[in-house]
Amino acid sequence: MELIQEISTVYGNIKYGTAGKQSLVCLQNDFSSFPKTADVWKVYTEKWIKRERISNLDNFVILNQVHGDSIHQVMLETSGDAASSNLIWEGDGLYTELPNRLLVVRTADCVPVFLYSSKRPLVAIIHSGWKGASLSITERMIEKVIEMGFSQEELHMEIGPYIQGSDYEVGSDVANFFSHLGEEVCFPKGKDKFLLDVGLAIEKRVKEKFQRLGGVENSHTNVYGSPLYFSHRAKEEGRNLNFILWES
Repeated sequence: MELIQEISTVYGNIKYGTAGKQSLVCLQNDFSSFPKTADVWKVYTEKWIKRERISNLDNFVILNQVHGDSIHQVMLETSGDAASSNLIWEGDGLYTELPNRLLVVRTADCVPVFLYSSKRPLVAIIHSGWKGASLSITERMIEKVIEMGFSQEELHMEIGPYIQGSDYEVGSDVANFFSHLGEEVCFPKGKDKFLLDVGLAIEKRVKEKFQRLGGVENSHTNVYGSPLYFSHRAKEEGRNLNFILWES
């Protein structure tokens, strides 16, 4: 596993991380090419989980990701037998208060966001590209769990590997959503071209809106040109598998 974290809490251990090129190379014999549909990605992810022995195969959930702001709660009726069937939600965020449910999102250049409570059972994961960030999907997730009764102080957020601003060039149509955050986030190169750091944009907006959050971490790990992670801008077809669960 290229990047994995384990956190001990009063209600159990939280495990989250990102599997990239080195962890997924073992699947080359099973797949002649990378999956193109959510259904095949589910099979691909299932084989990876089985090899890594991360969790029970009956309790993992993935998404048909659409670069939007839809998030889904994994509950008893949508886990277990249901999760092991053909249930695949359309959206870009997952959260649960249930134990031993592996939540997975795929990224290539986009930002994986991990969220958990240090006091009560809650884990969440988000896939956020510039579109998701412009729609405030991370802020929506935090707002949703606060509405459920979780306090800011007990919530911790970490931003995983994504393409850094130095390698992510966008046009003015995209930059217009982020230029107000300053040149550190959206740097003008000239000729209507900008260098955009989506992860930093998420980090800054979360810190501004939720000033009492228990923690916000961003390792600024770059996937572009990395021997560890896949990058779409580097013309790589693979996807990094980002996951989170709490083990009771």
